[in-house]
Formats: sequence, structure tokens, C-alpha cells
Amino acid sequence: MGKLDEFFGSFIGGRPDTEVLTEIEDRLLVDDIPGAIALLEELKKEQNLVIAVRLILRKITQMLEKGDGQSFRALPLIKQLLPHINGIKNERYRALLLGEISIGFYLAGSELEGDFTLKTAINLALQHPDILRDILFSLIKAGLLQKAAYAMKFVKDPEKLDVVLSYLAEVFYERGDIEKALAIISHITSNFHRAVALMHLAQLEENRDRGKALQFIESAIKIAERIEDPETRFELMLKLHDLKHEIMGEPLSVGELLSAETPLEKEAAEGQDGGRV
Repeated sequence: MGKLDEFFGSFIGGRPDTEVLTEIEDRLLVDDIPGAIALLEELKKEQNLVIAVRLILRKITQMLEKGDGQSFRALPLIKQLLPHINGIKNERYRALLLGEISIGFYLAGSELEGDFTLKTAINLALQHPDILRDILFSLIKAGLLQKAAYAMKFVKDPEKLDVVLSYLAEVFYERGDIEKALAIISHITSNFHRAVALMHLAQLEENRDRGKALQFIESAIKIAERIEDPETRFELMLKLHDLKHEIMGEPLSVGELLSAETPLEKEAAEGQDGGRV
């Protein structure tokens, strides 16, 4: 696209985006953040603006992480990025960048502005679970656990939150943060999503630690037994038992699966027995 940018740039005026992005990178290399921000006006494509803003935000975050009283310098720079972010039409991009800029505000000590931008980001991301997951993950990664919890309060739909938490648990487990992954799973309200999350952990451990994988599967089966919808329960139980026997190196026992009586079925049976004269 570089050649096309150069070609069309001569017609629409101004430099091609590739050239502007290169200069932004060069300015960031020498810590000229104000100069990099000033160049954002020249970018024509929204995707390129997103790339540039993320580069600048990353540089500001690095500056804040160094400490040495950089908050005073960083805060006005972060504020200069807001008009550019708010001008982005794509809702997904805008949500992602607002989530990232909220972290900048928090690190710079501006909690009120951080809360405001985070709330806006979450509201925009409600229809995009992957973006919601990325925002929450970034907060947790930055050590802003309380703010991640604050953000979750705005997700009113438990189903969406459970999906996001399942994603997060898997990501943290893959990164080796087992304790945090299991803590996240414990906050999943749906039996279905909690069982699925444990199943995914079992799949991650299948070729590493069969004993641990089987523990996850057994826990998932116990949780899945309490799923109320019979079809959903059966489909998930089939997957879980299939994975269990795969880990054990044995063929799936259909008889074992069909004969398994769930707690809900036991309660129903006991209720019927109690009603007999």
C-alpha cells in the first residue's frame, strides 16, 4: 500500500500515511511525544490513526512506569490524544483506545478522568466481548485490579461477563498465573461457562500434566451436572467425558455417560418418590 499511498497522496494533498507514521515512530524514538502527537492531524486513514495513537500511548505508559515525577508531564499529553480518539468512527477502535487511555490516566494519578474514560470504553465494548476482554486484561496486567472490578460492574448482562471472564481465565492460565485464573473462574456465575472454562484449562494441561488435566475435567463435570437445560447439559457432558477418556487414553464409554445421573435428576426422582402413596 506504500506505493498507492504515494500515488494518491499527490492528488488528495499532504504526505502519504506511511511517511507520517514513520516520522511519528522516529519522534517517539527520541522521546518527542508532543511532536508525534502534532503529526496525528496528517493521518487520513482511521486504521493508521489507531496505530499511531497506540504507539504514542505505549510511549507515555513507558514514561509513567519509569516514575521520576513524569505524571505532571504525561497528563497533558494524554489529554491531547482524547479528541483524536473521540473522532474515530469505528466503535471497536474507539472502545479499545479509550480503555488504553484510561490506564494512562490512572498511572498519571488522574483517577476521575480514568474512571470516566473507562466507563465510556466499557459501554462501547458491551457488544464486542473480545474488546471487553482486552480492556479488562489490560487493566489487570497493569496491576489495576480494583479498576478491573469497577469496569465489570458496568457489564449488566451476566452472560457477556461470563464469556469475558472465561477468556481472561484462559489467558492468565496460559501466562502461568494459575492462582489468578482460578480466582477469575470462581467469579463466573453460569455453570455452563464455568465448566467450559475448566474444560479449556484441562485441554491446556492435557499434554503437560495429565493428573491436573483430569482434576479440571472432574471439577467441570460436577459443575456441568447442575446445568438446568437438558440439551445444553448433555452436549457439554458429552464433550467433557470425551476429553476425559482422551486424556486417560481410553475410548469413550457411552454407557457411563448415559447412566450418569445428575443432581437435578436425582432431586426430581426423589421428589417423585416422595409424592407416591
